[in-house]
Amino acid sequence: MRPTHVLALAGVSLSLLSTAQADIETSIGAGYTSDYVFRGANNGADLFDASIGVSGSGNTFDWAAGLWLASFDGGNELDISASASKSLSDNLGLTVGVTSYSYFGGLTDANDLEPYISLETALGGIDLGVGAYYDESDNYAHDIYWEITAEYSMEVSSNMTLDLTGVLGHFDDGPRDTYYGVTAGLSIAASDSITVTPHVTHIIDGADGDETFAGMKVGFGF
Repeated sequence: MRPTHVLALAGVSLSLLSTAQADIETSIGAGYTSDYVFRGANNGADLFDASIGVSGSGNTFDWAAGLWLASFDGGNELDISASASKSLSDNLGLTVGVTSYSYFGGLTDANDLEPYISLETALGGIDLGVGAYYDESDNYAHDIYWEITAEYSMEVSSNMTLDLTGVLGHFDDGPRDTYYGVTAGLSIAASDSITVTPHVTHIIDGADGDETFAGMKVGFGF
């Protein structure tokens, strides 16, 4: 079974440093969450992760690349990703990218390469996205994983922001077909450079049942 980034529901990547030079931004992060849940599957408790990412803007498209290293009760994982994004209109964006997954020190040492494509838009203050992710390896039952996301942010006070994220994921084959998840995070600006964000996620998965997990991230900005 693939230890299961990101999008958001699975881990707590946490930005500790962010700098901007010209049109290039660099971020370094570290984080913790009580369970490593990715795309509806729980792969182990006590996820610790670290990440580094760079992104920039070109004349016709934006680009991003990142490295994510995780250690959890079931083993270790290293993800390397790259993507390019382009605005198709005032309210529609297109992203194409690829992620390399590597696993070691656990139940499996299988690797995977996953190209993907996604569309993003906004409606009534809600950011919407739909993406298709292709499994290029022969290690997993599914070929394509589909994902629909919805994100909403609101200011609670002058130093607090509530972020709500919902996800619907569907596999064309495998041990689970469809799962649902929702995450709530409260970003608290403790100072001009420090942000504390407690968060909680609930997953509804027909294969393994419901699950709730939580954590906290602390961000330092310079």
